[in-house]
Amino acid sequence: MMIFMNAEGKHPIRGVPDDTPGVCYRSSKKGWMTQRLFREYLSERKAMRADPHGRNKTIYLDNCSGHLEADQCQDELNSINADLQFFPLNATDLCQPADSFIIAKIKDARWNAKKLSLIKENCWQNNIRMDGSWSGKLQNPGKTFFLQLAADAVRDVNHQKDKNGMSYARKAMIRCGLSLGIDGTWSVAQLYPHLQDVVAKHRAHFEGEPVTSTPDTQKSSTAPGE
Repeated sequence: MMIFMNAEGKHPIRGVPDDTPGVCYRSSKKGWMTQRLFREYLSERKAMRADPHGRNKTIYLDNCSGHLEADQCQDELNSINADLQFFPLNATDLCQPADSFIIAKIKDARWNAKKLSLIKENCWQNNIRMDGSWSGKLQNPGKTFFLQLAADAVRDVNHQKDKNGMSYARKAMIRCGLSLGIDGTWSVAQLYPHLQDVVAKHRAHFEGEPVTSTPDTQKSSTAPGE
């Protein structure tokens, strides 16, 4: 799901159909996740659906204020047989390897290609303002382009496999600890080296010892783009 800025929070936005395979969108005044949008996200079957085999699923979240607690959206969670699990504060970047690296690189490559195309076609923002000036920036290709960009990037990642036939998307989930290993079990050894270092440094907390609140741990996380 992607969230677009829209002054009135309307959905769908006029001229932006919500029929792009593999991605859907909602809108809010500032383009950020809100509690209303989060509830819609859980109910939108193009974005979130129950496991086809009836297994319980866990939805991992950062500490964005727009995310609801489980008891605030229990009906929506029950409908997809899911639970919520929040990342520790300031740990989001450690648990999003697919989005922050693999998918992001594909997005960058496709967006850069689009910008070159716009330059060749002389698509500049040359409309003259009231004061006689103009921005001269590249024209915005529009929301529909970015919906398709997101869908294409995720599709490309899902098609990429390593030499053993494992998809990079699944490998990323295993390496950051959000999925069981290839043998069906979970172990610290499956994690990326930098995450293994974190576990070794904070072994007591990893094994269940509560973390005492400090000024550093009270900092709020930044919500990633949806």
